[in-house]
Amino acid sequence: MKRALLCAFAAVLAFGSDDLADIYRVKGADALEAKANEVLSDPSYWFDRLNKMDTRFGYYESPKHLFIVDKAARKMFFYDYDKNVLTKAGEYDATMGDAVGDKYKEGDNKTPVGVYDVTKKLKQGEKLFDKYYGPLAYVTNYPNALDRSLNKTGHGIWVHGFPLNGSRDNPNTKGCVAIDNEDLTFLDARADVAKISVMINEDGVLEADKKDLAAVLALLYKWRWTWKMNDLDEYLALYAKDFVRFDGVSRQEFDRIKRQIFGKGERKRIEFSDIKVEPYPNSLNKLIYKASFWQDYEAVTHRSNRVKELYLRKSGDRFEIMLER
Repeated sequence: MKRALLCAFAAVLAFGSDDLADIYRVKGADALEAKANEVLSDPSYWFDRLNKMDTRFGYYESPKHLFIVDKAARKMFFYDYDKNVLTKAGEYDATMGDAVGDKYKEGDNKTPVGVYDVTKKLKQGEKLFDKYYGPLAYVTNYPNALDRSLNKTGHGIWVHGFPLNGSRDNPNTKGCVAIDNEDLTFLDARADVAKISVMINEDGVLEADKKDLAAVLALLYKWRWTWKMNDLDEYLALYAKDFVRFDGVSRQEFDRIKRQIFGKGERKRIEFSDIKVEPYPNSLNKLIYKASFWQDYEAVTHRSNRVKELYLRKSGDRFEIMLER
């Protein structure tokens, strides 16, 4: 409750301290939180905030390292993001799969298109890590939830180096991104594995639009509020008609489950932290953003604390949730 109140005060400050005090004095803390969520669900609030930030590759609430890959140019760019400042820290020639296009099948020699988290780092000296991959490798989470929903197969997509003995039987990879060993060692000295996002685009570098980011952030808080207040119709209206849950649950079944849960009328505590919203390169010819965050959820019948992911697609002049994990 303390965190929710802090968010409430921060958001409604836009209306002035007198308005804030009157809301709290007359109607109490719940009304103050409701007003905060009204503000947080308004894209104009977020657009004003984002104008003070460098959001070229997305919105991040904590420091990040970004590996931005342009497949057509055979380049990988390294950016640091900290305190709303984006700094280009490196540009490297990159070797990738020799086949053009997004990866859909294991063995197709294609480098996937999308946004991936680095899940761990492998280094020389560790069991089963081959010297063929250079001094180290960053392991990505391909296939991610969106990939799996599209029935993509394959695994083991890494950012790695070149053979330590200097020989390579194939000038291309089977789908990984490979850069010079010295450059990889530089990254190793600078990058925290837990903070790396890998964004891979087929041609060029995909940048975020501030209006789109503002719309996604506003939707995120509207989603949270309608969920918390058991407003089923408004909540379900945020989902695409062809929505699918990460485990294959259909929109129809998802609606049924949510009606049952919302029907209990439970009071809920739902808090977000470490939000990141990133433009999502894809081969679907859609405008997609990925929103992920740490979610604390508490109700009488259920509690959970975990990373949550929403994939949002622009349809007309609005965004809608197409996939949830």
